[in-house]
Amino acid sequence: MKNILLFGSSTKTGQYIKSNFSEFFRNSKIYSFTSKKSSAFYLDLKTYIIPDKVNFNKEYIIISLAPLWIFVPYLESFLKSKDINRKNILGIIVTSSTSVITKKYCWNEFDNKLYKKLSFWEEKLFNINRKYNIKLTLLRPTLIYDDIGKNSDKNVSVLLKVMRNTFILPFPKNTGLRQPIHFSQLGQSILSISKSYFSDKSKKGGVEVLNLGGDEELTYGEILYRIKKSYSKSRNINCILLKIPNKLFFLLCIPIIIISPRFYEAIQRITINMNGFTKSHEISGKEKKKFPVKYYK
Repeated sequence: MKNILLFGSSTKTGQYIKSNFSEFFRNSKIYSFTSKKSSAFYLDLKTYIIPDKVNFNKEYIIISLAPLWIFVPYLESFLKSKDINRKNILGIIVTSSTSVITKKYCWNEFDNKLYKKLSFWEEKLFNINRKYNIKLTLLRPTLIYDDIGKNSDKNVSVLLKVMRNTFILPFPKNTGLRQPIHFSQLGQSILSISKSYFSDKSKKGGVEVLNLGGDEELTYGEILYRIKKSYSKSRNINCILLKIPNKLFFLLCIPIIIISPRFYEAIQRITINMNGFTKSHEISGKEKKKFPVKYYK
């Protein structure tokens, strides 16, 4: 019998992993933990407490969907404990973000700090790997989204909200490519990697970094049209999507820099390609899925 320790179980991806765990594993148990105090699985990672209900005498995998800057210090403390049977750890899977790539040269303060924060804690994680020689997979998903209309993510849901509250939405004629990934695709990829850890008995450590996206590479304009089409099947969206020349679009957006430099820079990135990442089906072994993916019936 093998175990999985899942941190960040209250996220959409965490909920998917818990619900579909049995499809990938038999004779295994999942221990899930969340920072939500109302949950029966509450665990504050900042306290560095070792869960007392986990059987560390069995082989296990650690999965983290928690913020990198919270999980890495906890992991460092966790691995120092004499109670966790370090030799039984088959591997560690940690999620970061492609922001460490796409926001490397951002000039606004918020995104610049985010890039530095992610870079710092990723390097800390690599140092831990070198110290303990435990297999590590660092996943950097891009543009994670929920089912259209669920409003639980900060990517697709924001675009939908704008379309629902705007009569005309202008956007540049030439836009860059994106690779949005549904939370279920991310969950499938994590479960598939976990399964490979269970089947590979090698105790050698190593680091695999996967920049992970969905199965389609779409222009920003195509994403907007698909969101509108998907949502309009159940509810009406009267928003008109209006393509305008790039120069005119950015000219109209100049005043935004005074209100929010971060938002203005995000608008600038609309025309930049942020694709070419590993496609989720290549990791999960599932069929290719078109954007937007729908999980809930």
